[in-house]
Amino acid sequence: MKNLIEVEEKKKEIVEKYGMFMEKNEKFPPIAARIFSTLLFSENKGSTFEELVNFLGASKSTISTNLQKLSNMEVVDYYTKPGDRKKYFKLSAIGFLSFIDGDLKKFKAERDLIKEVISFKRSANILIEDPNQKFQFHEDNPFLDYLENSIKGMEILKEQIVLKCLKK
Repeated sequence: MKNLIEVEEKKKEIVEKYGMFMEKNEKFPPIAARIFSTLLFSENKGSTFEELVNFLGASKSTISTNLQKLSNMEVVDYYTKPGDRKKYFKLSAIGFLSFIDGDLKKFKAERDLIKEVISFKRSANILIEDPNQKFQFHEDNPFLDYLENSIKGMEILKEQIVLKCLKK
């Protein structure tokens, strides 16, 4: 990147890529996904409504509707500055907690299903006499280890986010 125009173009490219990611993976509406990814760049500073309209090139009503959706989902929050009537929109830590909770729920459900499969195979193998008919499995299942470690990591991350939120 050689100049500010290239910086801005690269930012738009990344916003678009991340927006598409959020559409597919989090089922966000297209503009809501772009708002989310734009706010990643502003961190705690936030972005004004006008900045979002100008950067994303969408109508005021579209930006407003999607900001409201993200706000209702507790993904976006806003603050104001004394003497300034503008709202500054930023990503909410509470929203990240809902992402983590959703992922935790999925990982725990899958972990429980894997455990059920292993338990079934263990019990069934006791009853099956023909060695060729027995189920193959390993007590030390690497996929189960992956799920357990992912769950532990997400729970630690969730605790850290909660502690940060309490400090504010």
